[in-house]
Amino acid sequence: MGVFVLKCISSCEIVEHEGLSVGVVRFTETMEALSSAILNGGSTEADAMFIMQVPHDYDHDDPIAHAMSVRDALGLPENTVGMMTAAEVPYVFNKQEVVFEGVPVCAIATAGLSNHVVAGDKLVDWPARHIVSLARAAKMMAGTINIALVTESPLTEAGKINMFMPLVEGKSAAMADRGFRETGTTSDAMAIFCPKHGERVGYTGTGSDIGIAAARASRAAVGYALEARGEHPVPEEPMKLLERLGYGMDAMWTLSGTPMTKDEYAESLAEYLKGEDVRTFLDLAVFASDRIDSLADDGNVTVMPMVYDICRSYLGITPDLSHGTVEGIVTAIAEDAGRKSRWDPTAPAGSRPSRA
Repeated sequence: MGVFVLKCISSCEIVEHEGLSVGVVRFTETMEALSSAILNGGSTEADAMFIMQVPHDYDHDDPIAHAMSVRDALGLPENTVGMMTAAEVPYVFNKQEVVFEGVPVCAIATAGLSNHVVAGDKLVDWPARHIVSLARAAKMMAGTINIALVTESPLTEAGKINMFMPLVEGKSAAMADRGFRETGTTSDAMAIFCPKHGERVGYTGTGSDIGIAAARASRAAVGYALEARGEHPVPEEPMKLLERLGYGMDAMWTLSGTPMTKDEYAESLAEYLKGEDVRTFLDLAVFASDRIDSLADDGNVTVMPMVYDICRSYLGITPDLSHGTVEGIVTAIAEDAGRKSRWDPTAPAGSRPSRA
């Protein structure tokens, strides 16, 4: 994979093993490592690392032993650090080297989404959220983002731990660049490699030269992999999105002020939310709401009129945004769905009755 800026990397290649691909990195010297890798994870030393592709329905009784067998079959040293992914290694395995203020850092990554979540959220509907692969294989269920950062600068223990900050924030930035609200997957793995000898660096946060280089490399490597797989966000299922925000059916019925019974309203709301314009608009509005409110609170006079215009254009409703974007839009949707006799689901969005 080209000429290396970092002298501690001797090779970076993709090899085949039993019908699947393995991305392999070899070092010119024994490196210190700190990782969450399945093989030789934790604090250790390493002469090489790999990211091995596994089947989409991977279910091995002993994945560590499996990783060891791959290591041995490839003739890699016993201290090799190994990771796994269901993403297609030939497409997504890549290295990105960044030099900032004379400090070089290399990121090696693979990425595939399906079990991606906002940190702290519970993963739901995993089977329904799979993303079709670059090859459009119908049964693709690939998850996991694997990232390794390699630096020429020896690091203290604190410096290694601190280096995970630019790694993770760079990964999340790559997802945000492509419109994902999620911050990663539930099975991400990461690793830091640095030389054993020399003057050690103790601060590697995102304000340091090495941290900036690391964040840029991580962002570039994950971004490359996401682009290679053609990963794109899709709108969330509207009712589940509303429930996650705390607006379940009872809340929506109360907000609507409708004379309908709860069961009648539930039927009306379900029909209303089937509209692709509503589904997409709600997803985008929730995604952008904090930024919209922050810009407005900071004195931006154009953002709210713009949101009003978009609401009128796509939903035929004008929300009251005085208490926040999400509350205003959700209330407007609840009320509009409650006007059963006035709403024609077959009518173009712009022709639907506006709120008085």
